[in-house]
Amino acid sequence: MVDDHLEAGYLLSRLLRRGGYEVAELHDLDAVVETLTELDGSVAAIVATFTHAGAAASLHLLDALRNHVDPRLSSPRILLTADESRQQIFCLQAGADAVLLRPFTDVELTEAVDRMMARPERDRAAYRRIVIQRIKSENSSPLGEPVPWEPDDTLETPTGTSSYF
Repeated sequence: MVDDHLEAGYLLSRLLRRGGYEVAELHDLDAVVETLTELDGSVAAIVATFTHAGAAASLHLLDALRNHVDPRLSSPRILLTADESRQQIFCLQAGADAVLLRPFTDVELTEAVDRMMARPERDRAAYRRIVIQRIKSENSSPLGEPVPWEPDDTLETPTGTSSYF
């Protein structure tokens, strides 16, 4: 469990322990790389939330692990949290195995980790492609552009006159 906010990391670690996972709490990228190296590839999954720094820090961690010279560091499954679907796409394109949008519940967190761990190795890349396509199809306009909105003259205000927001 990686979070740059001590209390948030502690609470999320407790949730994962309740879900039956053995958890180590870490708070920065260097600690993650050092710990993974010491544990000699025995870490199966990483959950990174970065409460303060946000999705950018999670992406930095993901990039550092997926492109590390030691192949043992690129093998753990990685779940990141994000604030919006655009970040979710970036995380998946960068190689995250799962992305959980904030806010989320304890059940959603443990279920997301369970699904990520149950997914066969051969399906990891295909899963990312499918989720990215689903997110893109749910968004009717290109990423980064506002969804067009046409004013509706039939909207009525409490006074009975039409109004635009």
